[in-house]
Order: sequence, then C-alpha cells, then structure tokens
Amino acid sequence: MKRKLQVGFLGAGYMGQMHAKLAAKMAGVRIAAACSTPTDGAQAIAAIDPAAGTRVFEDFDAMLRETELDLLYIAIPPFAHNGQFEKAARKGIHIFIEKPIALDVKRGASMARAAKKAGIITQVGYHMRYGAAVLELKRLIDKGLAGTPTLLDARFECNSLHGPWWMDRTKSGGQVFEQIIHLYDLACFFLGEPVAVSGFTANLCHRAVKGYTVEDTSAATLQFRSGALANISGSNCAVPMEWNSRVTVVCRNVTVHFTSHNQAEFIFTGGKQVKRTICNAGTNPYEQEDRAFFDAVRARRQASPSIEDGLRSLKLVSGMLDSASTRGAVVGLKEGKS
Repeated sequence: MKRKLQVGFLGAGYMGQMHAKLAAKMAGVRIAAACSTPTDGAQAIAAIDPAAGTRVFEDFDAMLRETELDLLYIAIPPFAHNGQFEKAARKGIHIFIEKPIALDVKRGASMARAAKKAGIITQVGYHMRYGAAVLELKRLIDKGLAGTPTLLDARFECNSLHGPWWMDRTKSGGQVFEQIIHLYDLACFFLGEPVAVSGFTANLCHRAVKGYTVEDTSAATLQFRSGALANISGSNCAVPMEWNSRVTVVCRNVTVHFTSHNQAEFIFTGGKQVKRTICNAGTNPYEQEDRAFFDAVRARRQASPSIEDGLRSLKLVSGMLDSASTRGAVVGLKEGKS
C-alpha cells in the first residue's frame, strides 16, 4: 500500500479550510498538521477528519520541526509572508501557495529562487485557470485552432469591505493585488509574456470609511511580447454581496465571451460560416487545481501555475500600481525568470 501524502496547512481562514476540506476527500492524502494564530482555524481543519490525527500548531517553525510533510499549503494574507515559503522549500517540501504570493516583488523573487534551488514542485492558487471554459480556450490556442490571440477585455466587480487587513494597503496591497490579479494572470495564460503596462486607480466610494486605504476603481492597459493587448478594470463600488467577472478574448478564429471560468460562448469565425457553441460546465475549479497539484507531486513534474507564474503576475500588478502612481506612465516589464 502506497504511503499517503502528508499535507500541512499554514493559514486556516476561509481559503485554508476550503482547501483542507477538498484535500480530506481525496484518496492517498492525510492532513498531518495545521498552523494558525490563534489556533481556532487550525483546530477547525483538524476536525475535518478526526481519524487523520492532525496536529495543531501556533508556531510554524515548530510544525516544520515536529512533523514530516510532503506538501504544504500556504494560505496567509500577503503581509504575513516573512520567509515561511523559503523555510519549507529548504526542507524539500512541495508548496501550494495562494495568490498573491507576496506583498512585493523582492519577497516573491526570494520564493522563486528558493523553489528553484530546492527543486520542489510549486503551484499558485489561480483557480480560474482550471475552469472548464478557460481550459477549452487554452486548448484551442495551444493547438493553433483559435488563431492568433489579439485582445483580452476583462472586468471584475464587487462591493465589500472584506475585513480590516484587506482595506489596509500596507497589508493587502489593494484590490488589484488581492483580487483582480486573477484577471491579470488569466491575460498571461492566454496572451503570453507581458512587456508593458499603464494604469490608473482611484478611491471614489470609500473615502469616508475609516481605515480604507486601497483603491476601489482601477483600469489598466497591457501589452504582450506577441503584440497582443489587454484591458483590465476593476471596481469595489458595484453590487453588494456579488463578486462578478466578465472576460472577452478575441482570437483570429474565435471570439469567446466568458461569464465565468466555467461558462462561455465560443463564436468561431475562421470558417465559411460563423458557428456558436456554449460551454456551461459545473466543475469545481478549486477541486481541479488541488487534484492537479497532488498529481504533479506524485508524478514528480512541475505543476501549473508555478511559483514563476506567480512572480510574473506579481511583477505585472506591481508595475500597474507603479504606473498609477505616476498618472499612467508606461512601465516596462523585464522578461525572463527570477
């Protein structure tokens, strides 16, 4: 009988507990340890499968020292990253990390270097990549059936204060960093390597909210090495308790209108007649990304998106905010890896 993968969790808020619930249902996986401060969240993870004997920690170093982990999920806020990734990498532990991978590019680059040096398998929590409609367009692009990707137009909108740390730019990085980065990553997934970005941000609806220092309105234009372009905008002034994204991708042979990562209309224009098809899947992209991570670890191959992809999107949103601070000046992005 094969040994079960021993999995640990650092961070046990909503995302950490969600991943733990999914992992507990998968064959060949044991949740060995969970760490949070205070330990309430870690105890909640331990209660998911009492038979697993999950150990609860408040100190991350103690968890690394006292348990033998194969994989680690890191699901802590951006400001809380202070070397935990690097410590786990040095022990040869494979890492799934939620986005954004860090609050600044310097820290993100340190993570990527540590992963490369240790030779570990990494995956970043960009769950939109695992939506059925997203994967179908990616398949068409990779096989050359979509034709040249030319334009992505995307918008994310919600209306929520989320929590004290999220409203504080010094802790979350802002809405572009913490939420809309999903769409920036999606643009890279479809269009390739970004080379330049120009953006604007504003706080138009939350000026009177105490402690709210992040943007609630943003717009950016991106240029890619291929010549493709993207427009990405975001709002935290829209409908309360709704989190919506709308994405259109225009390729030479197909235009795709996404209403979610699982649902889209594909309009094929490359033949003699226009053909329309609908993708309307009910798959859980979080479950798909977790399963892909476990499969990658078992097969000893790199997962997707990797820590390098996470660093790329981090550089992109950092460039966008740098541009916004200079009233939209174009910021060039260095190509290549860390």
